[in-house]
Amino acid sequence: MTTPRQSVADSANSGIMPRPREAGPWYRRIGGLHVLKLTGSYYDMGRQHGALLKDEIPRGPLPYYRTYIERLVGHSGFGPLAPLACSVLQRLVGSRVIKAFPDFALETFRGLADGADLDLDSVLESCSMPDSLLWVASRVMRLKGVGPAMHHRLALGLGCTSAIAWGDSTADGKLLHGRNMDYHGVGCWPRTSAVLFHEPTTGLRYVSVGAAGVMLGGITAMNEAGLTLTVHQHMFTDRAALGGVPIGCVGDLVMRQASTLEEAEAILQAHRPIGCWTYLIADSKRRELLCWEENPERQAALRPATEQSTFGYTNIFLDEQLGDSEMNLYPSYWRHNLGRQQRVTQLLADRSGSIKPNDIASFLADPGQHDCRISTAIGMLMNVSSVVFRPEDGIFWVASGETPISENPYIPFDLESEDHSPEHGQLDGGVPADEQGREAFDHYRRAYLAYVDQEDAATSRRLIDRACELAPDQPLYHFLAGMLALKLGDTEAAFASLSRTLDLGHPHTERVATFHLWRARAADLRGERAQGLRDYRAVLGHHSDATVRAAAHKGLRRPYQQRQARRVDPDFIYADVIAP
Repeated sequence: MTTPRQSVADSANSGIMPRPREAGPWYRRIGGLHVLKLTGSYYDMGRQHGALLKDEIPRGPLPYYRTYIERLVGHSGFGPLAPLACSVLQRLVGSRVIKAFPDFALETFRGLADGADLDLDSVLESCSMPDSLLWVASRVMRLKGVGPAMHHRLALGLGCTSAIAWGDSTADGKLLHGRNMDYHGVGCWPRTSAVLFHEPTTGLRYVSVGAAGVMLGGITAMNEAGLTLTVHQHMFTDRAALGGVPIGCVGDLVMRQASTLEEAEAILQAHRPIGCWTYLIADSKRRELLCWEENPERQAALRPATEQSTFGYTNIFLDEQLGDSEMNLYPSYWRHNLGRQQRVTQLLADRSGSIKPNDIASFLADPGQHDCRISTAIGMLMNVSSVVFRPEDGIFWVASGETPISENPYIPFDLESEDHSPEHGQLDGGVPADEQGREAFDHYRRAYLAYVDQEDAATSRRLIDRACELAPDQPLYHFLAGMLALKLGDTEAAFASLSRTLDLGHPHTERVATFHLWRARAADLRGERAQGLRDYRAVLGHHSDATVRAAAHKGLRRPYQQRQARRVDPDFIYADVIAP
């Protein structure tokens, strides 16, 4: 039987001698990344993390996530009742998620709080957010989006892409596992990104890639047995149910305890989740893959066919019964998911036979269709973490920089030496050649942060206008410029931006119908009812999304009003309006 150390010996025989590991705990800053070695019990490792990153944790995801549900509720129409509504949600939902954390996770969080001098209850509230959010979203979907229970623009812009290749598809036959994590925290996660080397008292050594305060290794990780693990979230489903195990915990057990896919599957099968998730676990020794899809009612283990040597995944269940639980409430989200799925699959196929780590990095930064930087992009706005694993020899590369983080250089590390490994070279396959286009998207990112985190629509509009100047042929930049102008009462600028959007067109005909809808509304506000009627009728002449078509019928009956425009709430993730 192959041991976890044999692959390291093989790498040594190839001329790359592993450096001896340094006893932990320790901390280094490498290429913009926080790099830590953690050892001992669950509590010990939590405390070490907290102490070593004490100054960074307040700038990271935990404080942001702690107030996340509160901000959702505050923007959902509850008015002065928002604090009470949030308190009720935390008591009824968050507290039940917290009670479901296993003892080892609670010990870890307790250590983190002690090491960083944080209030334990605050840490637990932060860690309960992902599952609490899924439960709240699930209940809203059961009501088909009716009511003020969720502020859509903040809650539903999630992605994640994995690109995996092995055997005949890679240049050297070794398994490569690339992963984009797309999640909330655009302004804080990348700036506190962390690489955590774990050496537990019992179990396997492993590395996880997260951020300051993100302690458990159950999201993006690789262990010394040669297994890699990444997790994908499924947001648009109404099947979330309290009572299961929160996300992050079971994956951490897999990394500590599993040396084979069979062992990993047994661990996953023994735990029921709260939300709807997919685990991708790759075994570099056997060069095999487990795609484990689940919701609280069903678990499905999928394996690629024996002749298959590539696998791409986004956020669409492959299992038919699980897929039946997904709800098409936001068509732009589903088009984006499908587009990324098709694109990553095509990229893997196009390079099959010669795929190297740098190719995987380029796939993760793919900007999508040339005539739209947003609609099918793999390197998307919420891409807060990107990693390329080569587990057969324990090497991995981690991107560092602002989102989309996959567009930045990837820094090499070695699990055996638990250190930076510059001899393996950094990956730059995702760094865009178009500097002006990259600058335009950076203005788009900053506009998102101004609008969502700072609630400053005027600043957001200025930044979007600059993105339009830098990338004048991007239709969705102009569309958002029109939405923000409309919201701020600048009807003339809104009409001009939306006219420019229509001149540019879009590869998705449904989006063209959406452009007509909003130009019709801008025309109504200008007092040009005849123009508005022409655009409303144009919506009905296009293949359009159901909500857009219903809005056009309504517009034909009565003009759009300024009070409605003030409530426009654009979604920056897919550059659309969820509820037009």
